[in-house]
Amino acid sequence: MGHYWVHAASVPWQDQLLYIGLILAVIVLLFLVFWWRKRARRPAQGDFAALASQTNVAEALAAQNRSPLADAAEAWQQTQDTVEHLKSGVERGLALVWAVLSGLLCLISVTAVLSFAWDYPDIAWGTLAFYAVLGAVCAWFTRTQWRDFRQN
Repeated sequence: MGHYWVHAASVPWQDQLLYIGLILAVIVLLFLVFWWRKRARRPAQGDFAALASQTNVAEALAAQNRSPLADAAEAWQQTQDTVEHLKSGVERGLALVWAVLSGLLCLISVTAVLSFAWDYPDIAWGTLAFYAVLGAVCAWFTRTQWRDFRQN
């Protein structure tokens, strides 16, 4: 979490305020859409045609008497679930991108090690060791990111 604060200091406060405002506006808009859909789907009081079209008339009658506050609470829960699902999707996408990039760097490192090993008598041992360690670290990171991608 600390690295977010370090990078946040390099962004002007006006931009941070804009980003926070945009994120909050999207969340509020999402909540209002869910709430409006809940209210619009609810049959109106005394609308017997809408009641007859429902599969369960008792539930439709109970839905007529629901307060807007109850619909808002349900819409807020649905908004939280949607934001959590979106957050996990973004985390999963980032894990996949990191896995692909680190796998590519691992492939480049292995290719470099093999190309250095091909010139056997004239091997630059320091560079060979650097690429071997870089390849091992990238392989470990690729495995970790792939595991994170598969778990989410």
